[in-house]
Amino acid sequence: MKHNFHQRKENRIEHAENMASKKEAESDQLYLRSKEMASVIPMGQPILVGHHSEKRDRNYRDKIHNTMGRSAAASNKAAYYAEKAESIKENDAIFSDDPEALLKLEQKLATLKGTQDFMKAANKAVRKNDRDGFLKLKFGTAEMWEELIKPGHGGKGFPSYRLTNNNATIRSTEQRIAVLKAQEVRTAVDIVVNGVRIFENREVNRLQLLFDGKPAAEVITQLKQHGFRWCRSEVAWQRHISNNAIYWGRMIAQSVTV
Repeated sequence: MKHNFHQRKENRIEHAENMASKKEAESDQLYLRSKEMASVIPMGQPILVGHHSEKRDRNYRDKIHNTMGRSAAASNKAAYYAEKAESIKENDAIFSDDPEALLKLEQKLATLKGTQDFMKAANKAVRKNDRDGFLKLKFGTAEMWEELIKPGHGGKGFPSYRLTNNNATIRSTEQRIAVLKAQEVRTAVDIVVNGVRIFENREVNRLQLLFDGKPAAEVITQLKQHGFRWCRSEVAWQRHISNNAIYWGRMIAQSVTV
């Protein structure tokens, strides 16, 4: 199967939008049904306690209430899927199965390092009260200077936690780049152990275990315990590629009784 990262993203957006429309229509139908059911009860008509119709009347009113509740639940689901579609559209996270992941991560790293250098230089200028020097910095503006020289929590300038957090993001980004580069030069795993194919599918960034039929219950338990999930479209148990995934893939395959 040919995989396309961007097409899969569009498919997820389309699915969420379709579900939002479906749930909204379901909500409208249930709402109209509850109104229609309620219309047969005269305005202000109370339950006739003790009358032979009391039980039937209570049950009917409960059905109206439950139908309206289902309408509200469907409406909430519609809002959830609509929000999910927007979230997918606006998500600028860099996924490892994006074919441009390495390029995007390197661009992100350059931006992070530029930001770190700017914050350090800005704080140095603030300590020296060097406004002119600050304005010569690439991102230095008069408005930003006024904000930085205001006494804030922990003092003037960019707070230390901003530099610490940004530096942590730099390190994690560098680690992701190193992993992707190492993966590029390493030969992809594609072996068979006890009849189980262990396949490193780099197109989708998943380590896949392909069994000849449904695995035994105890094997399925192991798979789930170690992060593998069944993917119907790939007909495989899979998880994101990592050294840990490859290790457990081998261990699970070795535990299969031939």
